[in-house]
Amino acid sequence: MESNIQHIEPARIEERPSFKLAGISAVTTNAVELSGNGKIGKLFEQFYAHNIGGQLGDHIEQTGLYSCYFNYEQGDAGQYEVMVSMQVEGNEQEQYPEQVKTFTVPTATYAVFVTERGPVIEMVQQAWAGIWQWSQQPGNERTFTGDFEFYGPDIDLNDGQVEIYIAINR
Repeated sequence: MESNIQHIEPARIEERPSFKLAGISAVTTNAVELSGNGKIGKLFEQFYAHNIGGQLGDHIEQTGLYSCYFNYEQGDAGQYEVMVSMQVEGNEQEQYPEQVKTFTVPTATYAVFVTERGPVIEMVQQAWAGIWQWSQQPGNERTFTGDFEFYGPDIDLNDGQVEIYIAINR
């Protein structure tokens, strides 16, 4: 079977301590996202339309946006939750607006992939296709405890790069 998916390898392996995200989320599957009726793009639109970052106010710890994937039912085959969010400080229960949810990304070892530079949406989709292929290779075992994309604070959506962190067993 011929594949036009570009071979991808992690730029680095990195251990990260846990950190807290706050944002808005939806439950989806890869099949839904690939069908053209995906929820992820709409979440980004909602995040900006409702100024969710602005509603987090003084709690923001690091600028930049995260798209976090967690609560996987069956690895990459089943439902999972995706949250467009920002990193916030503290473990205490803050009072956020009703639609805002929090998730603590657990301490983990990550395979970090850096997308090609270009139109961000296209580059991220291309990278994920390569990551799914990479994760099928022997020795590349995903933990599905919480994966995320990091969009820097000054990212150019027409010509940008994104880092994708995949939690792995090492």
